[in-house]
Amino acid sequence: MNKRVIVFGGNGRIGNQIAKMAIQKGYEVTCLGRSVSLENIPNGALPLQGDVTDESIISEAVKQFDVVILALSIPRTSKSPFARVTGPLDLHSNSMKILLKNLNKSKAKRIIKISAQGVGNSKNRTGIFFRILIKISNLRFAFNDHEKADLMLKDTDLDWTIIRPPILKDQFRGKKIIGDESLITRSNTTISRPDLAKWIVDIIEEPGFYRRCVTVSEE
Repeated sequence: MNKRVIVFGGNGRIGNQIAKMAIQKGYEVTCLGRSVSLENIPNGALPLQGDVTDESIISEAVKQFDVVILALSIPRTSKSPFARVTGPLDLHSNSMKILLKNLNKSKAKRIIKISAQGVGNSKNRTGIFFRILIKISNLRFAFNDHEKADLMLKDTDLDWTIIRPPILKDQFRGKKIIGDESLITRSNTTISRPDLAKWIVDIIEEPGFYRRCVTVSEE
C-alpha cells in the first residue's frame, strides 16, 4: 500500500510543487489549506479545505496519513518583504502546537517542515545584507515564528526534518540539491522551487535526514 502524504499549504507555491512531485513518485497526496480546491492543486491530489489552526480538522486529518509536510507561509499583501502582513503572526507556532498535540493520537511519525535560511542558528550562515533585510522588513515576523515552531518540533522524538532554504525561485533548473547543517549562503543565494520539491520528496523515506535541521543549497 502506498504511503499517504498530507501537505499543509498544498496549494501554495512550494506546497503545490511538493504535492506534484509526491504524486509522480507514487504517494497518495492530500493538500490542506483554507482555499484549497481541485482547481489549484495538482492532478491526482485530493483537496481538504480547512484552516491549519483548526484543531477539529487537524485531529481528523492526521489520523489518515503516514507523512505530514508543512509548507506554510504567513500571507502578505504582495511578494515584497515590506508588504503588510495579512495572516496570523503565530501561524507556524500555533499550527505546530496543534499538530504535535494531535500526532500523539495518529500513526504519522514522519514530519517535514519547510523553514527558512536565516532562522535560528542559521542566521550567521547567511549574508549580512539578508540579515539586515530580515531585521528591517516584515519578514521578521515569519522568521521569528518559524524559530518557535522549529524548536517545538526539535523537542520531539518524531522522525522530523526541518529544511531551511534560501530565496526560492519558480524556475526549474535541474540542479542537484544538497542539505547540511553547516552550509553557508550569500544574501543573493537562490534555489529552485521544483528542484527543492523533488529533493524533499526524495528524502521522505531517507533515515539519514531524520531528526536533522538542514540548510539546502544547489551544488
